[in-house]
Amino acid sequence: MTDSVTAAWVLHSGRVVRWTRRLDRFASWWWDAVLLAVFVVVTVLVARGSTAGLDLGVRDWVRAHQPGFAHQAAWALNYLGQGWLVMWIITGGLTVLLLVRSRSWRALLPGAAGFVLTYVTLGPLKVWTHRDAPSSDLPNAVEMFNPLAVGYSASYPSGHVVNAIVWWGIIVILASRMWTLPPTLVRWLRVAPPVIVLLTTTYLSYHWITDGIAALALGLLLDRLIHRVDWDAVLPDLRRARVAAAAR
Repeated sequence: MTDSVTAAWVLHSGRVVRWTRRLDRFASWWWDAVLLAVFVVVTVLVARGSTAGLDLGVRDWVRAHQPGFAHQAAWALNYLGQGWLVMWIITGGLTVLLLVRSRSWRALLPGAAGFVLTYVTLGPLKVWTHRDAPSSDLPNAVEMFNPLAVGYSASYPSGHVVNAIVWWGIIVILASRMWTLPPTLVRWLRVAPPVIVLLTTTYLSYHWITDGIAALALGLLLDRLIHRVDWDAVLPDLRRARVAAAAR
């Protein structure tokens, strides 16, 4: 029994390592530079009004295609990027659980890293760009640095999309310290939420499509910074402890 448990652990670890190594070719800092450049280029194009046609065209299309069932489904799925859910409830809950089980203060570090990075980027950018949402009635709502913007004038970039990238990545980091996550599940948790939130937040007219595109670049950049930390070395691994206990 002990040998089979140990063998299963080694087999699973090997699969995870092989899947992770597929991403090694993207480990270069050049990719971070590319993501930053994409964000800057999109921001400049939006500020110059070059993307107004795209933004308005997408907004008008989604407004004309809003059947009740689709709207309700999009509204529910959009919660995958809702800050209070992914940051406070899910990430917070996993952090407390890992903290109690491991009795190590290091369990706080992934959540703290995500909070600091999103706080120092999203907030200032939203205030600086001062862009209204697609649901605004202003004729020039699509513009950046809009002095007439009222109400929700913090549209750029989409915080929901950034949250869906950063916080689901941190959720995987924390959960993988306590449970063995199949690589397929990890891929779905990392890919599905950002894609779903990008589509739903645009469909619901919460954000312009360029808000979401910029957020993808920013979110991936922040996510790469977080995952450059060797969390295997930083965080306690309760899975390995269970396997070691079973082997005794």
